[in-house]
Amino acid sequence: MINIKTIRKSFQIISLPMLLVSCGLNPQNADIGLDETLPEAKITIYQQAIDQLGLMSTIYSNNSLKIMTKDILDNTGTSVATSAEIPRDITEMVKSALNGIGGNIRYIPYEPEFMTNTANTGYSNYGDKNLPEVVLSGGITEFDRGLVTDNDSMNVDIEIGKDYGLEFADQAKSSLSSVTLDFNLIDFKTFTGIPRIQAVNGIKLHKATKSDSIGFTIKSATFGARGEIKKVQGRHAAVRLLVQLSMIQIIGRYQSLPYWRLIPGATKDAIVIDQVLANYYALTPAQQLAKIQELLYLHGFNVAVSGQMDGNTQSALQSFIQKQGLNSTKLDQTLYLALYENLPINAATRQRRNNLNSGAVKNTVAEISTPSIASPPPAVTAATEKSTGTLTIATEKSDYKIGETLKINFSVSDPMYVRMVVINSQGKIETLFPNAYQNDNFCKPGKNYNIPPKGANFTLDIGAPAGTDKIRAIASNKPIPADVLFFTKDGQFDESKMASYAIKAAADYVIH
Repeated sequence: MINIKTIRKSFQIISLPMLLVSCGLNPQNADIGLDETLPEAKITIYQQAIDQLGLMSTIYSNNSLKIMTKDILDNTGTSVATSAEIPRDITEMVKSALNGIGGNIRYIPYEPEFMTNTANTGYSNYGDKNLPEVVLSGGITEFDRGLVTDNDSMNVDIEIGKDYGLEFADQAKSSLSSVTLDFNLIDFKTFTGIPRIQAVNGIKLHKATKSDSIGFTIKSATFGARGEIKKVQGRHAAVRLLVQLSMIQIIGRYQSLPYWRLIPGATKDAIVIDQVLANYYALTPAQQLAKIQELLYLHGFNVAVSGQMDGNTQSALQSFIQKQGLNSTKLDQTLYLALYENLPINAATRQRRNNLNSGAVKNTVAEISTPSIASPPPAVTAATEKSTGTLTIATEKSDYKIGETLKINFSVSDPMYVRMVVINSQGKIETLFPNAYQNDNFCKPGKNYNIPPKGANFTLDIGAPAGTDKIRAIASNKPIPADVLFFTKDGQFDESKMASYAIKAAADYVIH
C-alpha cells in the first residue's frame, strides 16, 4: 500500500506541468496585447485662442505685422544636465504658434544660410523679400525642480501564530517643479526693445508615484501582489502651452487687442487698456466721436462714420448703453472701452471692417438693421473737463549760452496729467513732456519731477536761435491730447481756445 500511494503521488506531481502546458500556460507562449493609436493633430487648450487671435487682428487693425524670431533656446542649461527633461530648442514651437495665428500676422523666418545659398545659386534675390517690423527674442529662463516634495507611506504587518501572516504596504510620492519663459519684442529698424511689449509666463509641473503591495504567509509559503504607477506632467507639452500663451499675449499687447477675451480665466491687461486710452485721448473731440461711430458700426448698428452726432448715432449709443448696463450716457472712456473690448469676433464683423477699409460704409450701412428701442433716447453729451490744483515749473537759471544744458523742474499739488512744450524765439513748438524716455505723464503730488530725470542717458542741449524761449505747460485730472494746446503769436496761451484747462504754468529763459 505504501508503494502504491507513492507512485500515485509521483504521477500527480509529474502530470501537473503537463496539465499546465495543455491549458496553454507554457511560458514560451507568453504574449500581451498592444493598443495601437493613429496619428492625430496636436490640439491644446490655447489652439482656439491662437485661431481667434488672427481673426481679432483683422477686426481691430488695418495693418499687418511682420515678425521674425531669433533662436529661442534653453538659457538655463538644464536641458543638457537632465538629458532633455525640458527641450533645448523651442524655436520651432514659436514658429508654429506665430504662423498659426494668421490674420494680419505675418511670420518671416530667419534663415541666413539658406537665403545666402539660394542667392548664390541664382534661385532667388532679395528684391521680393519682406523685411520684418519686429524681432522676437526670448528663451527658457527658469526651471526649478523639487520645489515641493511630499512622501507618504503606510505599512501593516500582522502575524497569527507561526503559520499565518498578512503584510500590506502603501506608498505615495509627489513633487512640484516650475518652468518660466521670457519673450521681448525688438524694433527691427532701430534694434531697440519696445517698452512694455513683453511676456513672462510660468507653469507648475507635477510628478507623482504610488505603489501598493500585499502579501500572505501560510505555513511558511508566501505569495502576494504588487502594483506601482507613475504619472508625470509632460515637460515638453507644458512648454508648448507657455509658448502659445506668450505669443497670444505679446501680439495682443503690440496691437492693442483685448486678447484676454480668448483665454479662459484671464483678466484684463492694464498695458493694453493704457495704450487704448492714450490713443483715444490723443484724438480731437470730432475724431473721438468718429472712432465711436466706427466701433458702433462694427457692432452692427446703422451708423455713418461722420464725426458728427446724428439721430442714428444717438439711437445706437442708447441701445448699446442699455445692453451693457452702463450708467453714464456721456462720451467718456467708460463707454469707449465698453465698445472697444466687446466687439463681436466673427466673420461678419471682419466683413464690416473690410467695408470700412474700402470706404463703402455709406453704401452698406442702410442694409444693416438697427435694434429698436422702446422710448426716445436721451441726449448723449460729451464729457466736460474740470480740474483743480496747481502746477509749478522752473529752470535752474534764466540765462543760457548755446551749448549749455537745460534742466527743468516741476511739481503738482494733486494727481494730474501734465503736458509741456517749449516755444523758441522763432515760434517753433517742441514737446518736452511726455517724451520718449518719460512716456508716463501722470504725476503725483509731493514729488519733484525733472527733465531729464536723474540718471537719464540724454540731455537737453541749448541750441540756436538766440532769443527768449518759452516753456508752457498744462495739467488736468484726465489725459491731455497733444492737439489741445493753442498759443498766440507771442507764445502765450490762447485763452479763447483753452478755457477748459484752468491749470497752466509758464517759465521763460534767454539764450545768448
